[in-house]
Amino acid sequence: MKKLITYICIFYATVIFAQDPLVTGTPSNYTVIDENVTLTFDVTNATDNGGNSLVGKDLYIWAFSNAADSKANGDWTNIKAAARLNKISDTEYTLKFPITDGAETYNTFAEMFGVEAAPGSITSIGYLLRDQAPTFQTDDLTIPFSPFKFDAAEVRTFPSSATTKDILLLRFNKSFTPLSNPALTGAENISVHVEPVGNSTSAVDLKTIKNGRYFETGIIPSITFETIDTMGDLKELKYYFFDTDNPSIKSVEGSIILKKSGI
Repeated sequence: MKKLITYICIFYATVIFAQDPLVTGTPSNYTVIDENVTLTFDVTNATDNGGNSLVGKDLYIWAFSNAADSKANGDWTNIKAAARLNKISDTEYTLKFPITDGAETYNTFAEMFGVEAAPGSITSIGYLLRDQAPTFQTDDLTIPFSPFKFDAAEVRTFPSSATTKDILLLRFNKSFTPLSNPALTGAENISVHVEPVGNSTSAVDLKTIKNGRYFETGIIPSITFETIDTMGDLKELKYYFFDTDNPSIKSVEGSIILKKSGI
């Protein structure tokens, strides 16, 4: 009988104390497009899927979403250094944005999953913790986040924080009300004028492609304005959309601050 009671006590102790990592965010409420987010993993009572404690171990995160797997994952048998959690103590680990992955920098979850042009497509984020090899791993777990609320706008640029080497998407919503220039409602073809601030002679006019309600195009600033970027002077772009067939009909001007890649 004493042995039976002992086994029962051990069983209940395992059920009570074997837990998933406790995940909290700073700030406490964040979306997939928020920058400078830090996730903290408390593994005090957490175990891998074999029931072994995670305390004090060298931990990596393998992240995935309904939209795509994390670009920081790498291959299952060759996980990237970017996926390694920061060890604060034996029981506390963090994942902090921006995440540096070689020459790439991910400022947000949307960028990490490669869907910065459509952040609303992310409806769930999952992960597991493991070591580098891997010789152990947890079960699939979830990361909580606040739903992304997409507010309609006349113009959107993605990503929200761009470097000179990012693919920069410029998107015009002709159906938005009210338009800055209502005359654009009748435009059949729309182009966008993009100009490096302080260097108007290098401006380019780009045709857009209609994609549903949007007219959009993309550029890589360091390629489109290579000479200016090489000189270190490519820091800001200004732009406006216009009727391709009647260039005098144009939207209000917008601007984009560019960071050097890797900063």
